[in-house]
Parts: sequence; C-alpha cells; structure tokens
Amino acid sequence: MINTPTLPTCPTCKQTDQIRKVTSLYALNTKEWSESYSRTDAWGHTETVDEHKEAHTSLGLKLKPPPEPSGPTHPGLWYGIGGLVAFILLSALCPLVMLPLSLVIPALAGSTFVPDVSGVPAWAVTAAAIGVLTLCVGGLGIGLLVWLGLKVKRRFKRDLQNYKAKRATFERDELPRWQRAQSRWEQLYFCMRDETVFIPAENKAIKAEDMLKYLYDPMFRSLNPPSLEAK
Repeated sequence: MINTPTLPTCPTCKQTDQIRKVTSLYALNTKEWSESYSRTDAWGHTETVDEHKEAHTSLGLKLKPPPEPSGPTHPGLWYGIGGLVAFILLSALCPLVMLPLSLVIPALAGSTFVPDVSGVPAWAVTAAAIGVLTLCVGGLGIGLLVWLGLKVKRRFKRDLQNYKAKRATFERDELPRWQRAQSRWEQLYFCMRDETVFIPAENKAIKAEDMLKYLYDPMFRSLNPPSLEAK
C-alpha cells in the first residue's frame, strides 16, 4: 500500500485540494536557459560568453525566492583595474612628456655659441646642461610617482579596513538573515484558491505579494492579517 503524503490545510479556506508546495510551483512557472554568443575583447581576441536567462509567469514572479545578497567587493580588484588604466595612460603620456626634451637636447648639442667656461669645452658644458635638465625632469617625475604611490597606499589601507568591516557585517548579519529567509521559503505552501502562502507550523496565511515581508520581517509575521482571517 502506497502512503500518499498529506497536504497541509490552508489557514484561510480550511481546504487541502488546492495546496501546492511553493518550491515546486515556482519551478513550474519559471524557465531558465543559457545563451552563448561571441564577442571581441579590447585586444582583438574572440571569446565565447554564456549568459544565463530567466523567464517567469506572473505567479512565478510572486513566488521568487529571496535574492541572495552580494558581499562587498575587495578593494584590490578596483585598485588593480585603476593601476592597469594608469599604466596605459603613462605609457601614452611618456612620449608626449619627452617630446620637448627631444627638441631641446639636439638644439643644445648642436649649439655653436655656447662659450667655454674656465677652459671647459663647449661640448662638456652642453652635456652638463642636458644632464641637469634630464635629472630635473626625471627627479620631478619620480617624486610625483612616489607621492602618488604613498597617497594610494594610505587610501588602500583605509579602503581595506572598510572592506573588512563590511565583510564582517555581511557574514554576521546579512548572510545569515538571507539564509533564514531562504529556509523559510523552502517551507512555504501556496493555496491556489486564495492565492496565499503559509508555513503549516505557523498556521497563518499571507498574500503572495507580501511573501518577502513574511520571510524577513518578524514584526510583519506577528501581525494578524484581518482581511484573511475574517474569511
């Protein structure tokens, strides 16, 4: 003899003939698939991308499980992207910065009116001028890079501390809160007659539109919905 599982009774209509498990009903009203397409990246390479797609009926949208929260992004990702962009910009700007020197150096090197200084030949004076000019420009550039590096380092430390604090809050509060809501969602039943959801152990029916409040908000669960209980 096969034992047929007994469906719970709807708290509103007190019937069992139109009761469905929310997880099964959501799956029947949801279609998921993947689409693949090719694209060319910034380096000219062709890559294949798989994109996840979802389609829901109106009932499927009402019964969607609570969305999983996303944790904070590690700042190293954004600093890595910023560093790559800065490297590309510096690579492009360096020739522009060196352009004036490329014009001044040949002019000084080919100069015939640089006088001798205390018996020092003109070419030596020219070489010294070029060296001083190059050292000044290089020193300023290196100094600027060091200054920016120190500021970025201090900013990264501050952002890393903020990330750790947000991560701790996420793991302590947000993630467990979602896990509890997800666990409650898996216990839900839906009454097709009244379009309500309920957890049998709690014996309280809630409109499907208020499902997320019912899953997350203890204050909402403690309220008595007179419009439903009066039926």
